[in-house]
Amino acid sequence: MFKKSIYAILLIIGAVLFAYMVGIYLNNRDFPQPDTEVMQQRLDHSIQWMVNNEADLLQQANPMLWWMLQEAEKKSHDKRISQLLNKYKQRFPQIQQGVWGPLFGAPSRSYLAAYSVEGLPYYNQHFIYALNCAADIAEDILIVEQQNKAGFCHQASYIYRPACITHQLMGINFLLEKNCNLIADADEVVESLQSDIKWQLTFDIRVVDVYLQRVLMLLITGAEQEIKPVWIQQVIDHQLDDGGWSNFVSLLPLADEKSLGFSSRILSIGKEKSDFHATAQGVLILSSLLKNETKP
Repeated sequence: MFKKSIYAILLIIGAVLFAYMVGIYLNNRDFPQPDTEVMQQRLDHSIQWMVNNEADLLQQANPMLWWMLQEAEKKSHDKRISQLLNKYKQRFPQIQQGVWGPLFGAPSRSYLAAYSVEGLPYYNQHFIYALNCAADIAEDILIVEQQNKAGFCHQASYIYRPACITHQLMGINFLLEKNCNLIADADEVVESLQSDIKWQLTFDIRVVDVYLQRVLMLLITGAEQEIKPVWIQQVIDHQLDDGGWSNFVSLLPLADEKSLGFSSRILSIGKEKSDFHATAQGVLILSSLLKNETKP
C-alpha cells in the first residue's frame, strides 16, 4: 500500500513536470508576428469592454490605470478612451492636483517629503518620488532609495512578489522621463531589470495580470525587440470573449462555475472575469504595438 502511494505521488509529480515543460515550449516557440488587423480588432474589442463597463471603471480612482489609458489614447487617438478620461478627470480632480499630478501633465512637486507617501505601498512611494523628482522622500524612507538598485527585488522579502520587478522598472522609467538625475547608473539598472523580466516571461507561463505587465514594461522601456512574437500572441489568445483580460486562467473546471487555475498566487480556485487592472495593460500593449507598426 505504501509503495502504491509513493508511485501515485511520483506519477502526479511527473505529470505536472511534463505539463510544465510543454507549457514552457508553447510559451517560447517560434511564432510569426501577430497580424496588424487582428491586433486592431482586439484593441477595438477591449476599448468597447471599457465603454460597456464605464460605471464600474469610474468607481476606481487608481491613477496608474488611468495613466495607462491616457498613454493608450495618445497612441490610438480613440475618442472612446478620450471620453472616459474626461469623465475620470471630472470625477477625481484632486488626483490631478496632488502627488500623482505629473502623470496627467501637472508640474512636479520636488519639495515633497515622507508625509506625502505615508501608508502607500512601497512601489507607489517610489512612483511618486520619481514622478516629482522628490529627493527628500528617498532621504526619509530607505526603501524608496533601495528601489534604485538593480538587485532590490532579489531580496528574500520581495523575491516572491511577482510584480516587484515590473513596478521597480516603472519607477526607474519615470525617473528617466522626468530627468530627475537622482540615479547615476540608471541605464545599467534598466538593462538588468529588463533582463530579469525576459527571464520571467520565459519561465512563468501564467498569462495573468503580471504577464501582461511584463510585456508592457519591455514595450515602454525601449526593449520591444526583446519581446518574442509568441508572448504577444499569448496576450491576444488570453483576451476574454467580452474584450477584457482576467487575472485568472482556468485549467480544471470544478463545481459552481469555478475552476482550478493560474492566478497571481500561482494556483488558486476562481473563475475568469475581466478586470480593469489587466485590461488597461492589454489596451496599452496593443495601442503601443499598433503605433509602432505605423512608424515610417
